[in-house]
Amino acid sequence: MAHQKITEQTLKTYLEPREVERLIGAATNLRDKLIIQLLARTGCRVSELCSLKAANIDFQRSIILIEHLKRIARRQCPNCGKKVGTRNKFCPYCGSALEQVDPETQRRQRLIHLDRDTLSLAREYLEKRARNNDRLIPLTRQRVDQVVKDAAQRAGLGGRILLNPESGSGTRYQVSAHRLRDALAIRWLRARNDPEGQKALQEHLGHKRFDTTARYLKLDIDQVGKVYDDVFRQDEH
Repeated sequence: MAHQKITEQTLKTYLEPREVERLIGAATNLRDKLIIQLLARTGCRVSELCSLKAANIDFQRSIILIEHLKRIARRQCPNCGKKVGTRNKFCPYCGSALEQVDPETQRRQRLIHLDRDTLSLAREYLEKRARNNDRLIPLTRQRVDQVVKDAAQRAGLGGRILLNPESGSGTRYQVSAHRLRDALAIRWLRARNDPEGQKALQEHLGHKRFDTTARYLKLDIDQVGKVYDDVFRQDEH
């Protein structure tokens, strides 16, 4: 088997902002453009986009309510009223027994800001679409991902392979809907990689734990290369 030719296109782990804009521009209709732009500007998961209701967009305040699909089972202590996990047999706050307390489920939500351009696109889409539906994008996750992949082909990114050097197995990823979430995180931290910016990204992406967000904190290859050049430039003087 012939060795794969290593090119600049294969040594990538994320999409650059200019490539994301090419994807948006490659959409052939208003709905598909909104799909790609929402994924790119909100960083929401595909499942979250598919369950997003039109009523969840506040056009006046430029914010959008994202509902997490995973439900969290919790129990309330009948003595002190504190919320505790379902595995607790005794309340960690007051020590009361919890065996007879039925768990209840809660759905996490987050409010995030949305730029005016995407808001205008969403308003235009809602005004022009032929049928009413509670969901903003009444498509399946598979169909949304196909919309992104089709746009990638038209934008000249369909054959681009994003190489993950940390997988250990040479796993390669083609452009997909989830890669837009990754691209937003990388772009965000390039602009604001301070503690406030990192915390804001955690809230924006809906990560419960910061270590999930922290995986985006690693320097990209261009930043590593700049430091590399700076190190060896010292020897030239």
